[in-house]
Amino acid sequence: MTTTLRREQSTLGASALTLEERDSPSPLLREVDEAKIDLRVAVHDASRIEWTVAVPLPRTRELRYAIDVELEIPANVFARHTAWDQLQSWARLDGPTGVVDASDSVTIDALRRGTMVAAHKLGRAHEGFARHCLLAGALSASTPLEDLIDKLDVWLAVATATTQEARARLVTGAPSDTAELRRERQLVDEYVSIRLLDTLAGDERALSTLKASRHAERHARTIVAAEAMLAEALAAETAYRQGRGYLCAEPWSQVTLEHYLERASQLKKHFQEVFFLEARTYQVAERIHHWVAAFVAIVASTWAFVWQITVMNRPTTGSKVSSGIILVATIAGVIYAGKDRIKEIGRNWISGNVHRFYAQRVAHWRAPARRLGGDVVASARESFDQTVTSRPDPLNPASNAAVTSTVVHYTHRGRVTPQPALLASGVCRVKHIFRYDLSPLFARLDDTVKQVPVLDSVTNRVRFVDAPRRYRVPIRLHVKCGAESRLVKAMLVLHKNGLDRIEDQSAAGEALEPEVPS
Repeated sequence: MTTTLRREQSTLGASALTLEERDSPSPLLREVDEAKIDLRVAVHDASRIEWTVAVPLPRTRELRYAIDVELEIPANVFARHTAWDQLQSWARLDGPTGVVDASDSVTIDALRRGTMVAAHKLGRAHEGFARHCLLAGALSASTPLEDLIDKLDVWLAVATATTQEARARLVTGAPSDTAELRRERQLVDEYVSIRLLDTLAGDERALSTLKASRHAERHARTIVAAEAMLAEALAAETAYRQGRGYLCAEPWSQVTLEHYLERASQLKKHFQEVFFLEARTYQVAERIHHWVAAFVAIVASTWAFVWQITVMNRPTTGSKVSSGIILVATIAGVIYAGKDRIKEIGRNWISGNVHRFYAQRVAHWRAPARRLGGDVVASARESFDQTVTSRPDPLNPASNAAVTSTVVHYTHRGRVTPQPALLASGVCRVKHIFRYDLSPLFARLDDTVKQVPVLDSVTNRVRFVDAPRRYRVPIRLHVKCGAESRLVKAMLVLHKNGLDRIEDQSAAGEALEPEVPS
């Protein structure tokens, strides 16, 4: 297997598909000519669901787009919560930017951008490996055995060659490097190593999926050969890390594993920061609070003044003076109480309905000042709305029985402005990342496991087995960008201990993980 792997690396290095040729990238890694929108829905962790939307960066004129997300939560599961407190959102640049060459002005930011290029290519290599495993294990698979091993071999060779290229371009220093640059190059080396390990781990999981498919026996030799290649690459990279003094994951030490994950997270944030846009947001209701208060106060005061004039001009006689004073005092009290009530109702109504006229929150994302001087790349108006809806009971729709649920609806109306400097550096899209915390629901859920009685075929007696108790929340993600429109329908499966998985429910069979990787 080593010979095969080296043969593929030699082929990639000597032919027109070489990774070293900046102007002639491998077709396996070539970006699509026209960047299109890309959307995904996934479970981020035990409590948060994540949806990501990437919209193209326009070349000449402003591009408008719209994002709509709906979570239909059953009434017996829904718990009251403030949607904005549960939402986290970021925006980042997407695309391979700024490969460092000898002619480039080497700065720390340039090294970080070049590192993200390598990480991007490693991600694409893993997606290609996983895609071929998925196709080989599909029900209608007809991939020849030798063709599959060749493709898996190539993807692994691409990952290895990408790592070597990144180290040659980014890690090898120059005598004129400052101490800060030397330190950054060392971090680049460590992060590229971690990304390669992640790629190998993802490839192994893809092989496990193939092993669990109905075609496992047919591809048994291929799986064994691919696992041997992955083990060899993993051993080589582990030895490299040990030689460089990097922290390695030791399966017998929980402390070391904890520190390894913490270190990997720190490195990821360190390098991705160069792509993240600086967000500036404000709540519309808070921004217009004083104007609304002044307007409502004028309306309420005018109403009170008119009634006060009316009462004061009321004709009275001497015999009715005492009773008139009591009546005037009572009416004045009612007027002033009504005035305060009008102000309160007015403020609450405008604050609660401002999203129907404009938005609840406005966000602007700016490029880092060190890159574009802080120019606004994207802006958006965002709102949340909660409505109660009833649908026919799926068990018997004709029975007039209804199932009630609460629909949490998030809307995002944005626009992206042209940025020639970013386009020239290779940025092709702006990627929005949203994470919504559903932990308030968990307290409403039943136990994770319930016992179900079954008849034991051996003893012919009743026995109880543990059955998983799951709940389902329909999700709808719709994105419109220019003339292009994409829709994803999914089912979120959760239980008392957290979120479990996402099931694709798209009517047109649209995959949640698009075939063209981002």
